Amino acid sequence: MNKIHKFAGVAIISGVLLTGLSYSFVNTDKIVYATSELSPNYQSGPYILNNTGIDISDQVLNKIQGDNQSIVLNFESSSPNSLQAIFGISNSNSGYRNNYFDIFMRNSGEIGVEIRDAQKGVNYLFARPASLWGIHKGNAVENTVVFTANATEKTYEMYVDGKCIFSKKVEVFIPINGITGQNNAMIGAVNREGSQAFTMNGKVNQLQIFNRVLTSSEISEHFSRENKKLIFQSGDTTNANYFRIPTLYTLNNGRVLSSVDARYGGTHDSRSKINIATSYSDDNGLTWSNPIFAMKFNDYEEQLIEWPREGNAKNLQISGSASFIDSAIVQDDKGKVVLLADVMPAGIGNNNANRSDSGFKEVNGKYYLKLKKNGESSYQYTVRENGVVYNDSTNQPTNYQVNEKYEVLENGHPLTVEQYSVKFDANSNLQEYHNGKQVPMNVFYKDSIFKVVPTNYIGMTSSSDSGESWKEFKLLPPFLGVNHNATYLSPGQGLALSNKNRLIFATYTSGQLTYLVSDDGGNTFTKRSAPVPFTNATAEAQMVELREGVIRTFFRTTTGKIAYMTSYDSGDTWSGVSYLDMISQTSYGTQVSVIKYSQKIDGRDAVILSSPNSTVGRKGGQLWVGLINADDSIDWRYHYNVDLPNYGYSYSALTELPNQHIGLFFEKYDSWSRNELHLSNVVQYVDLEIADLLK
Repeated sequence: MNKIHKFAGVAIISGVLLTGLSYSFVNTDKIVYATSELSPNYQSGPYILNNTGIDISDQVLNKIQGDNQSIVLNFESSSPNSLQAIFGISNSNSGYRNNYFDIFMRNSGEIGVEIRDAQKGVNYLFARPASLWGIHKGNAVENTVVFTANATEKTYEMYVDGKCIFSKKVEVFIPINGITGQNNAMIGAVNREGSQAFTMNGKVNQLQIFNRVLTSSEISEHFSRENKKLIFQSGDTTNANYFRIPTLYTLNNGRVLSSVDARYGGTHDSRSKINIATSYSDDNGLTWSNPIFAMKFNDYEEQLIEWPREGNAKNLQISGSASFIDSAIVQDDKGKVVLLADVMPAGIGNNNANRSDSGFKEVNGKYYLKLKKNGESSYQYTVRENGVVYNDSTNQPTNYQVNEKYEVLENGHPLTVEQYSVKFDANSNLQEYHNGKQVPMNVFYKDSIFKVVPTNYIGMTSSSDSGESWKEFKLLPPFLGVNHNATYLSPGQGLALSNKNRLIFATYTSGQLTYLVSDDGGNTFTKRSAPVPFTNATAEAQMVELREGVIRTFFRTTTGKIAYMTSYDSGDTWSGVSYLDMISQTSYGTQVSVIKYSQKIDGRDAVILSSPNSTVGRKGGQLWVGLINADDSIDWRYHYNVDLPNYGYSYSALTELPNQHIGLFFEKYDSWSRNELHLSNVVQYVDLEIADLLK
C-alpha cells in the first residue's frame, strides 16, 4: 500500500517491505555459488574508502547504456558515517546540485537509493531501515546489494543478500543514465557541484553493472548467502508477514524450542491479529522445524499483508480480532513443557483492557468465567462445571455450553460465526469484512452470542512431546481478586528450580511484580508479590537461579536502568530493588534476557545477560557475562557487542545450546521507533561461542 506523494512537482516515495531478508557473516558463512555465470558490462574493486571518494567516471559512464540497469555492490562498513554514499553518479557542474543518483546507507543499518533530477522535477528516495549488518564477532560484515532500474515496468527494486527489500513503481521513470547532464561517477561519494558529498568510511569489495534487469531468480541464485538465521520468516507456515517477542528454551532432551508472536496487522501490539507460533531445532540451532501454532484464534484470517509504513495509515490497527501476545516457556523435571501468554478478547490490548474486572465471578468459593449475552447489559452468565453456561440470576443451567476451546455450543451443537479478513482500500483506509468462511463461535470473538469481559487474561498450554504439538489453552484464574484485571506476562523463559519441581513465571502489574508459582508441573498456580518503586512501568522480568534456591530477577523499568531483586527461599519472598550500573536504557526501557551458563568462566559460575545499551532508542545490543561471587553479587566482567552501536536491538532471547554455544534470537531493529514499524524478517538468530563473549 505504498503511495506516491507529490509536492510542488517533486515526487517523494516512501514505505518499504522486507519480504525475506537474509544476511551473511564474512567470517562464518560462505557465498552460495551459482551454477551459471553472469556477465557484467562493468566490474571493478576492491576500493578502500577513508572519507574520500574515488572517481571512476572514465571507466563507468560510457559503460552504462540503454534504459535498464542492474548495479551490484559488495561492501562492508564497520565504522560508517551517519550518511554515506556507496556509489554515485551525478552532474557535477555548478547549478546542478540536485542532479544525481546514489545508493546510500546510514549508520543505523538503513539502505536506500536516491534518483534526483531538478530539471525533470524528480526527487525519488526509497529506503528500508534495519537492512544491514555492520559487524559480527568483532569483524566487518559484507553486505551484497543489488539495485535494478526497469524502464519497461517503471520500477526500481533493491535486494539485500539475494532478497527483495523494496519494489517501487513510479509515474515518471528516469533511467540511471537519464539524469540531466551526468558527467561523474564515484565510489564512496557523490560529486555535487565539484565537492564530494556523503563520503564513505569502509570498503567496497566489488562493483558490477549490467545493462539489463537481473531477474529475481538470478539475484537469488548469484547473490544469496547461506543463512540459517531466520527461525520464523515472512510467508512460512504461519502465513504471517511480521514477528515479534522471541523466546528460546533448551529442553532436557537437547531440543531447542522457540516461540514468537506471529503478527498479521503489522508489528503492532494487541489490539491486532496475533497468534503464538513455535519451532524447534534438534541440531544446535542449525536447522529449524516448520512453525506450528501453540495458541491461535480463527475469528480473523491469517493473511500475508504488507502493512503501510507511511503517513497515518501505519498507525492503523486491526480493531476486532482476538489475540495472544507475549509468550514464555519453561519445562518441568518430568519433561512437560509449559507455555504461557497473554490472551486478549476481540479488540482489546494493554491500553484499553478493563483494569477493574478480572473477567471471573466467584460462586461458592470457586472462580468461573463470566459472560454477557448479546442484547443484555450485564454479565449474568458463568461457565460452570463441564462447560455448562449458567444464568446467574436464576442459578439455572441454560441450553448453552462452552467447550475446552472456549467455543459455544447450543444443545450440544456447535455454533459458528463468519470469519473476517482485512484489506486496505485505494485511500489506505483499513477495511475489516466478513469473508464468507464459517468458523466455530468463541466467547473471545466479537460476533459471539456470549462474550467475555473485555479485559486481559493469561492463558496456559502445554506439550508432552517437546513442542511437536500443543494442548488447547486454558485460562489461569484471577490472582488479584475478581475486581482486578490479570497481570501481564513477562515474555521469555519461565524458571524451573533445581531443588524442587517448582516452576515460576514472572508477571507484572501496577507497582509490583507478581510471580506465578506452580509446584505440580503447571496444573495449578499460586502467586507471590514483590513491590517495585514505580507504578506505570512495563516491568518485564526474567529470572536466573544463581545457586540452589537463590533467584535473581532482572527487569525493565522507567528509570533508564535495569533493576534487579533477589529471593533466597525459592521465590517465596523477595528483596528490595537495586539497579545495574553498566547498562543504560531509554526512559521507557526494553525487555531483558538472562540465563545461567553451565560451565565455569574464570573458575566461577556465570550468568549471561542481553540488553540494548542506549539512551536514544532500542539499539546498541550487548551481551554481558557476569561472574557470581560467594555473596551472590555479580562481577560483570565481559561484554560483547552484537552489532554497531546505532544498529537496532530490541527484545531478545538467550539459551545455552547442548554444545555449550549461546543461541541468541533477537529483534534486529528498534521496535519502539515509529520509523521502523512493520519490518519483515528482522527477528534473527545467531550462534555464538562462549569465547566470542570473552574477548
